[in-house]
Amino acid sequence: MRRADRAVTAVGRAQLETDSIRRSLWLAKAADYSIKDRAVLVGGAAVNLHTGSYRPTDIDMCARLDETDRQALVEVGFRNTYGDHFAFEFDDGDVWLLEFPASIVDGDVSSVRLSREDTLHVIRLESLVVDRVLQATDGTTVTFDEAVRLVVAVFDDLDWEWVGEEVGRRSSLEPGLGLDDVYSRIVARAGSLLDA
Repeated sequence: MRRADRAVTAVGRAQLETDSIRRSLWLAKAADYSIKDRAVLVGGAAVNLHTGSYRPTDIDMCARLDETDRQALVEVGFRNTYGDHFAFEFDDGDVWLLEFPASIVDGDVSSVRLSREDTLHVIRLESLVVDRVLQATDGTTVTFDEAVRLVVAVFDDLDWEWVGEEVGRRSSLEPGLGLDDVYSRIVARAGSLLDA
């Protein structure tokens, strides 16, 4: 639900933040308040939130945008670079990128309380792990290491049964991806790092 006044307030909170993760969350909330649809934080910014460590990344959100949404994002301070890609320049000169790569979240959603009045929807931790494992099927070291980083950080908090079942379900739908093998290698690598 569009709330332009709350979007402006969230931008102000992001401007004041010195913590990069909190800054990204408030900027994401500003985007959420700017559009009609519910926006959900996904991707690298969600990994940063769940791991508690910041690695520079764009802010990926899932929501369906129309022209009025794009215009509302511009009115609150985002620059529309093309399509559903935006940039935001902070007063300190930092430029952060915001992207809406999909209109629907591929997984379950949870929420994070930013303040008494503000809640941000985020891809659920277990769904995020499955997403990162899926990304790692591309065979690159970057996506594999990112999945390992997430699994190491959340190892004790993860619902392993749910993740295993979901990986198995998706693997049966697309057996050519090698999802089971990638998942096993990620878990093994995370386990060896935790044992070290």
